[in-house]
Amino acid sequence: MTIEQLARALAGQLTLTRPLVCVDLEATGVWPGHDRIVQIATAKVFPDGTVSSWSSIVNPEQPIPAETTAIHGITDTMAADAPPFAQLAPEIASILSGSDLAGYNVERFDRRMLAAEFRRAGLEDPTDGACVVDAYTVFLRQEPRSLDAALRFYEVEDGPTTRQAHDAASDVEATVAVLVAQLQKYPDVPRTVEALHNWLYPRDPNRVDADGKIVWRNGVATVAFGAQAGTSLAALAANDRGFLEWVLRKDFSDEVKAIVRDALAGRLPVAPETPAP
Repeated sequence: MTIEQLARALAGQLTLTRPLVCVDLEATGVWPGHDRIVQIATAKVFPDGTVSSWSSIVNPEQPIPAETTAIHGITDTMAADAPPFAQLAPEIASILSGSDLAGYNVERFDRRMLAAEFRRAGLEDPTDGACVVDAYTVFLRQEPRSLDAALRFYEVEDGPTTRQAHDAASDVEATVAVLVAQLQKYPDVPRTVEALHNWLYPRDPNRVDADGKIVWRNGVATVAFGAQAGTSLAALAANDRGFLEWVLRKDFSDEVKAIVRDALAGRLPVAPETPAP
């Protein structure tokens, strides 16, 4: 189906009182306080079922890591002559203003990334107050993620013993059966425990701490959360010590608090050296 046909089908299934903008972003990474958008596409579906599409490559004004280029295919060369977000911001704001928002994982990723970019551009976030329709969340709500559901999805036989849900012995046997089925079904999944762990839980090289509350931005340790997202630890230690002291009183990890204590004492993290090619 074309986007025009899909828009009519959506408007026929979902009551729209104002336009619904489906948005998707590609970026240099996943941390709004550090990473930048490299591509944005929108499809604005109007209540009558008509649709207006728009897209653009965006110059992130920072290098695009090779690992993210491998995912979305956008290189530094491709983005070099594209307009930066600040130049595109008025047009993007016009598309998003007065509309609701849709996407896949849009609430956790795209919306946060857009809000950070608009803040850097000195503009108000046009999605503030918008309703959000997230296809990813609908998927999670409607498709069960229980062990029984996994057994059915991977067509795993119950085995020689009668299955008893929420019985520990039965559940552990079923979990092993599911893992075996997964490894058989997905030949591209890593085959060592260490490699599989790293594939499931990749460590972002831009993270200073394990949770990514503090990230490297052009080699500088930078806060990636809250109102001060995008501000370096050095600047906060010099100009807003109250924010760092607030972090120490809140429920952050011991690792984050140790980094913050050091920053308050004038000891800032040193970025790891990038291995020579």
